Amino acid sequence: MNLANSITIELEGRKIKVPEGLTVIESLWDTGHDVKRGVGCLSGLCGACTVVYLEKDSKKVRFGLGCQKVIEDGLIVIMLPYFPSRVAHYLLTSMDSPLQHLAEIYSELYTCNDCKACNVCPEWIDVARVMKAAKDEDYETATNHITDCIMCGLCASRCPKGIAPQHVALFIQRALVVERLFPPNLHQRLSEMESLKFEQELARVAAMGTDELESYCHTLGEA
Repeated sequence: MNLANSITIELEGRKIKVPEGLTVIESLWDTGHDVKRGVGCLSGLCGACTVVYLEKDSKKVRFGLGCQKVIEDGLIVIMLPYFPSRVAHYLLTSMDSPLQHLAEIYSELYTCNDCKACNVCPEWIDVARVMKAAKDEDYETATNHITDCIMCGLCASRCPKGIAPQHVALFIQRALVVERLFPPNLHQRLSEMESLKFEQELARVAAMGTDELESYCHTLGEA
């Protein structure tokens, strides 16, 4: 390690020197931690590497993802283990109107008092707004604001009422698909995919070299 380019952080309760510019996960690996659980895509997509951190001279504890949070001098950070959340069991195909069953499937949703403690999302989702929309039966608004959810569970870890917003929102998304008719163009495209209409074209594209593929994409862009 080049000590001239190292910084001091408190990682998992120990003050250590690590090269600057690393993420939290990379810092753990650099110091010999055998991190396996809590590591997935390393691209901020899977939500497995949730962390809690306090920046130097700050009074506010923040939440994020270990694969995205870049360390800085004086940072105090720990990784969170998987947070247990209740996952309801249901069968959407047995329900004519799944959204009418939300109150029985996730009854704890209606204990929400809008304290906003759940607004710790690393994807900047206003989770409290999503839960309020769900309670108000404004399901389209709820789904429109939850599309970036990575199911990390940080919101559930902060809720004093034991609500797991990520699972509530997932049920609403699934239920809407069942209850709302697909747009005709989407229904047509799904039917074409199921009939393997594009198999030959996909095979042809897969066999293209770099130059041919660039030319092909350029032609599509002009179409």
